[in-house]
Amino acid sequence: MKKLLVAFDGLNYSPSLTKYAIEMGKESDSLVVGVFLYDLRYTDLIFTYAYEIPATLAYSVDKIERDDEKKIRASIKAFTADCEKAGISCKVHLDSGVPLMELLKESAFADMILVDATTSFFDFGEETPSAFLKDLLAESKCPVMIVPTRAEEIKNVIISYDGTESSVYAMKMFSYLFPEWNNKNTTVVSVNKGSSNHLPESRNVKDLAARHFKNLNFEILNGDVADVLPKFLKKNKTNSVVVMGAYGRSALSRIIHSSMSNKVIKELKMPVFITHQ
Repeated sequence: MKKLLVAFDGLNYSPSLTKYAIEMGKESDSLVVGVFLYDLRYTDLIFTYAYEIPATLAYSVDKIERDDEKKIRASIKAFTADCEKAGISCKVHLDSGVPLMELLKESAFADMILVDATTSFFDFGEETPSAFLKDLLAESKCPVMIVPTRAEEIKNVIISYDGTESSVYAMKMFSYLFPEWNNKNTTVVSVNKGSSNHLPESRNVKDLAARHFKNLNFEILNGDVADVLPKFLKKNKTNSVVVMGAYGRSALSRIIHSSMSNKVIKELKMPVFITHQ
């Protein structure tokens, strides 16, 4: 039994995110915790300059807060109703403040965070993934699964393996969290720049993967990883989740390893399981 955090923007309820959470909760008999995040920064910003704000605008701010409270209550009600109907164990946390900081604190006490790919707070522009998601992926104390807005049953697992400790760690963490998925079609995909069929640490990774996945195969691609891996994923994205050890805490690691996962999240719109050591 696991503890899964489902991170919602409290003002924008996502039924598809709840659907993913319910399916995972059912299969693993897990506790599903809906974390409803309410960003107070814009309110703090307004009140910081309250002495310059006309009374009519101050009234508007108060109305906005009341309307926000109604939206959050409606979101929580919808989530709990969906979970109760599905018969899974659930709880609700309402975290008001700076969303990233609130969620990072909770991540230390969870097995995984489930979050919608479109989630963002106080961001300028339409960047995907948002700054919120990028920082969450880099700093979370537990694995994160980012899911698209359209829910789809997960039948296949694609593990991106490049021979690094990070990619091996992601494989292990995924198998530990989802042992009930060990019979799904699982492909370990690796990319070589040249034309060889070399698989880094071939014997070791095959021994490890075979202990955790029953329907397992290996796929070796040739070419530039930034080109051939997205093409492979696009071809095999239906009902699939991709497992990546893509983010690290250092600035250099984030520059080198984040671009591929960002591309998958933005362009392929498929569930992505990401963790770091």
